Amino acid sequence: MIRKASLVMSVLPALALLFPAQALALPYQSLTPRALSMGGVGVASGGEAEAAFVNPALLASYREFEGFSLVLPILGRRFSDPDSLLDKVDSYQAADLEAGLTDAIVAYGELGASGVRITDATDDVVEAKAAAQSIADASQRVLDQLQIITGRPLQGEFLGGMAIRIPNKRLAASLKMDTHVVAGGMFEFNDQMLLQGIIDAATTTANAVDQDQLDALENNPAIAGQFLLEDSVNAVDNLTSNLSARGAVVSEIGLVLSREFTVVGQDVAVGITPKLVKVQTFHYVQGINTASFDSEPGVKEYTDFNIDVGVTKAFANGWQTGLAIKNLLPKEYDTRPYSSVSGLTPASAVIKIDPQVRLGVSHHNEGLTVAADLDVTENDAVGFEPKTQYLGLGAELELLDWGQLRAGYRHNLSDSDADMPTIGFGLSPFGVRIDMALAGNGDETAFSFQLGFKF
Repeated sequence: MIRKASLVMSVLPALALLFPAQALALPYQSLTPRALSMGGVGVASGGEAEAAFVNPALLASYREFEGFSLVLPILGRRFSDPDSLLDKVDSYQAADLEAGLTDAIVAYGELGASGVRITDATDDVVEAKAAAQSIADASQRVLDQLQIITGRPLQGEFLGGMAIRIPNKRLAASLKMDTHVVAGGMFEFNDQMLLQGIIDAATTTANAVDQDQLDALENNPAIAGQFLLEDSVNAVDNLTSNLSARGAVVSEIGLVLSREFTVVGQDVAVGITPKLVKVQTFHYVQGINTASFDSEPGVKEYTDFNIDVGVTKAFANGWQTGLAIKNLLPKEYDTRPYSSVSGLTPASAVIKIDPQVRLGVSHHNEGLTVAADLDVTENDAVGFEPKTQYLGLGAELELLDWGQLRAGYRHNLSDSDADMPTIGFGLSPFGVRIDMALAGNGDETAFSFQLGFKF
């Protein structure tokens, strides 16, 4: 049954899938503001926040400040709703179309129209036909609106974190804590045949010229019992169209360790982040008007361990290269699907956290930094969105000694529709650092903010 209430905003990011078991992966996203504002780059050009979240080797190579620092909070958000799914669902709920269909069917039953004979008084037959037409019209409105809602998926991502850094020349160290939420949602329309069957039967009755045609609506199995005015029978109980979504909440506590080594006469910074990981997968199928939402049945929790590693190499002419591998140990986590839609049992999905490899190069002079990053691996989606393999380009312009302007462009090699320009700034007066970033295109927006302190 599809019941009534506004649910989507409270559920996203969270809802499920009806397809066979699938392997799904987390995207390689950097939602720290410096990286986001420069097209997602940071492997060879990042600062202290990127050392914690992108490439641990940056901690040793980052020499702008050698004291203690605290970055708190780090907040990032990305959201994409290319076909305005949320607005369409709100419009559907506000129109109360399912209640209108129920009322039309109840009115037909209360009229006693299901017992009318074609040979009865003309007024009775006319009233029965008019009531049947009301059912056809109400069913058509439900069908039209459900067809409009069907479209591309919506996607959401959130990062919240912090980092505490205590560097020194021999071994730089940082403690990082963060929670990363990734999810996707989609509407699935399953009721074309059911609603069209009601429309056809009601239209036949409304235009009947013989008894068989007049009885067409009464004989429709989706609504026949409702004419008996039984509270337990309702045509909308048979609707199975739904909002589906799935995703993961990944929380990490990691110790970032980095040091410079001399290899064949060359100084190379190497970093490693061993981390404890808590993963909560969620997987739901909810009626589009579900009145209540219980998140507990669709959540499955895991506690695990993983490692990030990275290297950087700085050259005397201002160039720097880097390599970062996130989640060196491949992991798989099952979902526990939960459906509030009668008769639907979604299959479990598998969320994979595979090693993700990114290369970076940057050039820095006194007032300008330019950088590029490339995903070596293509990443599947946790939700319903396309695969990702990002190429990022970015630049940072120094303003005096306390400000930076940044801009960049992120290109998805797997889906050019996901390309996105980015912009941001940084301010660092009196030992306090403020960084903000904005990014967007016609389908997707992203925002990031962080506050840092140096002691």
